Amino acid sequence: MKTRILTLLLTTLLLGVSSCNQPVDTDIVVTMFPQYDIAKNIVGDKISVHSILPPGAEVHDFEASSRDMVTMEKARLVIYTSATIDTWMNETALADGDTVVMDLSQYADIDHEETAFEGPLGIEDEHDHDEIHYWVDPLVVVHLTEAILEKIISIDPANADLYEANAQTYINSIETVYSDFIDYLADGSYFESTLYYAGHNALGLFGSRHQLEIHALFEDFKPDEDLSSAQLIAFTNAVKDTGSHHLFIEEMVLPKAATTIKAELAKSDYELTLLELHGYHNRSAADAAAGLTYIDLYARNIAHVKQALEG
Repeated sequence: MKTRILTLLLTTLLLGVSSCNQPVDTDIVVTMFPQYDIAKNIVGDKISVHSILPPGAEVHDFEASSRDMVTMEKARLVIYTSATIDTWMNETALADGDTVVMDLSQYADIDHEETAFEGPLGIEDEHDHDEIHYWVDPLVVVHLTEAILEKIISIDPANADLYEANAQTYINSIETVYSDFIDYLADGSYFESTLYYAGHNALGLFGSRHQLEIHALFEDFKPDEDLSSAQLIAFTNAVKDTGSHHLFIEEMVLPKAATTIKAELAKSDYELTLLELHGYHNRSAADAAAGLTYIDLYARNIAHVKQALEG
């Protein structure tokens, strides 16, 4: 009897492991949260959307597995972020099948000359780091939604009317939150305010779109860049000299530098509050479980920026 039970348990375990290693059968596969959120809001439950980036994972260190590659090969539409972010992506490997492959960075209209809103973008980053993180600009996301809508209709034209209506609802929501925030910044004379960000160089377009200066601690576009003591001291002094009592930190990254800066300033009785400024790379497991969307995270960012500006 014991042998039979043990055999049954082992068989169940092996079947579970095997099923976990099987490619996901899905219509749309994406590589990062922003395009997942856009696609999911467009299609609803009409067709399936799968992100190969699990909640809580760091996108800059992520590499697709062989299982992920098979999942993409079986999909009708694959949307990836860029060759710079998804360094492992090989479009050639998908070219032999019927999968539509979309490099989303090719649809990021940074200038927005024809947008209904006139939030000027002064892109001055000589390293073009801003353009790498194009999705942090909410009006870029509007353009991305329109581009993704077109691709989705190409693979499922029968439901075009539904997808167009859903996309418009999503776009309207983003534009409303953006417009309200711009009004707030204008009414409070907050344009050109400086925010200090103890993270990697990812939020330049967020700052430019809202006419805010975001001073990042790390110049690189990836987290965990080596930081010299001189850089840390200079950044700490800049925070103190400008009288800022709020320091922004990245999502899902242990804020070692920010904690060090806060502790150093505390020695001189200078209080510093740490606030998250989300870069939308991915959701934490808790945010994913709560079903938070790009718009939710954008609204959270706005609430934190308001706290800093009013403080």
